[in-house]
Amino acid sequence: MTTVLAVSLAALFIARGDAAAACIKAPTMTWGDACLKACNTPALYNLCQETLLHAPDAAEATVYALAAARRAMDSYGATAARAERLLRGGGGGSPLPGVERAAYWHCIGYYTDATSRMAVAAGDLSAGCVVEHTRLEYAQSVFAVQHCAGVLTEFQDSPLAALNAADYDLTVLAYDLGALIVGKQL
Repeated sequence: MTTVLAVSLAALFIARGDAAAACIKAPTMTWGDACLKACNTPALYNLCQETLLHAPDAAEATVYALAAARRAMDSYGATAARAERLLRGGGGGSPLPGVERAAYWHCIGYYTDATSRMAVAAGDLSAGCVVEHTRLEYAQSVFAVQHCAGVLTEFQDSPLAALNAADYDLTVLAYDLGALIVGKQL
């Protein structure tokens, strides 16, 4: 449901016809080149290869950025759903203490924000025109996932901590592949 809402929000932003939009011509490259250009660590490079494994061998960079954004948003939905199950006592253990419950609720909110912002960035790219805020939307997705990590610092044994770390990597990958087209937020 969160993904549907986020995609609907993306469509709303696209439909409004922002006057600050600039149409772009994304570079064409192989997915291997996209991973080399976008990734600055071996772990991120491996994640990129895994993410783009079924993408066309050569395409506009937009294809790769959208694949990474979709994977990130799918993961956000799975992580938020896991948090909700844990809040309902679906973790098999005892009920969560109040502070940990609050942290999980905060993470669900941060994940809703990350999904919405990633959907807007992906919507901008899908439209072939980048609105001034596209870079900011990517950066805000990264920040939202980081904020969840911040509230989970006291709960490193939580299943959410590992999911959040993986989501952070996916978010950075989506941002870095998107930056091949729109640049990075300074």
